[in-house]
Amino acid sequence: MKLNTLILIIAALTITLSSCKKTTTQLEDDTDAIKSYLSANGITTEEVSNVFYKVISEGSGEQCSLGDTVAIKYQASTTENPTNIFAKNEGNKASVFFLPTQLGGTANGETPIYGLQIGLTTMKEGGKSRFYIPSSYAYGASKISTDSIEYANLIYEVELCEIIRRDKKH
Repeated sequence: MKLNTLILIIAALTITLSSCKKTTTQLEDDTDAIKSYLSANGITTEEVSNVFYKVISEGSGEQCSLGDTVAIKYQASTTENPTNIFAKNEGNKASVFFLPTQLGGTANGETPIYGLQIGLTTMKEGGKSRFYIPSSYAYGASKISTDSIEYANLIYEVELCEIIRRDKKH
């Protein structure tokens, strides 16, 4: 009888202690992986809302903000295979994106991924930056190309060519 009670107590303690195991979110895993990538490659960055960025050139125009329409030139790859560009502008023509008035929202027209919405707000017109975006702020479990992995953390190199404000006359 005492042996059965002891076994039950040990089993209960084991279950209780195993349930205390720290679990992480996908965003935490992504952020840790990006930090490791940056460290391993000797890249120093700034960070805003779990998006890491390196300013390549500051830009001299207006600061980008939510609600703006922007014309950008970009190329995108993953931290797993940074030399394989999976998305970029057609030719030398800038792509137009509509930033929602709130992060994560949608706007009429083409809206960039959440991580790029965050990143663009760090830029000035005419500037160029490189963003390291967690998969949670991009495509998540979806594969972005046939040779990519699920939960791919992205690298976007972006030139902010023009900010088209709703109140700006063109």
